[in-house]
Amino acid sequence: MTEGGGKQRINGETITGIALVLMALLFLWAGTQNPVWARIMLADYLILAIGVGFIIVGGMAIRRTNQPPSERKSHY
Repeated sequence: MTEGGGKQRINGETITGIALVLMALLFLWAGTQNPVWARIMLADYLILAIGVGFIIVGGMAIRRTNQPPSERKSHY
């Protein structure tokens, strides 16, 4: 539920995704600067993919939450 009856614009999944993407970009940059960090580039891309996945899931949840109850499909 959103407070005040307004539309939800951001949720926990979206915040988590943004944080993971920023962290992955920082790690990728560190991999270009340091040979030790360069060895774990595959893990950096994995973190980036997980972050993008969280952003997508968060966007889907926001759409579902903001949809009026009359437009929700029921499977009864």
